[in-house]
Amino acid sequence: MSDSFFDISRKKEIKATPEEAIRQKVVDWLLREKKVPAHLLETEFALRNIVPNNADRVDILVHNFRAGASVQEPWLLVECKRPGVDSPALLQVQINKYLRILTPKFIMLALGESAIFLALNADKKSYHRIENLPDF
Repeated sequence: MSDSFFDISRKKEIKATPEEAIRQKVVDWLLREKKVPAHLLETEFALRNIVPNNADRVDILVHNFRAGASVQEPWLLVECKRPGVDSPALLQVQINKYLRILTPKFIMLALGESAIFLALNADKKSYHRIENLPDF
């Protein structure tokens, strides 16, 4: 692993950590495989952009502005965890904090080398598991 990654969203070098490696791998996959436009993708999205006193950050957010959605209704929310971090309860608490503010169309949990995908149900309040993320 190199000492740093160039983050296209933040437009700067970012220190290489195991979690950052996962984040950058997901960013690359979203751009190349899922055809997400780079200008709609943000890493380390600060929720204080929506709720001023909120210090939380979303690992990766893909906006859905093309569909006329607000910043609170992104196309995708991604939470990344380095290999070996396996605490579903903690992950659920973290995701639920985000879901009090955001209503993403899709959620991706990037857990080391594996991923779980969820899609928003018609009720716009709950999610169901899907096999793969559709192309943007």
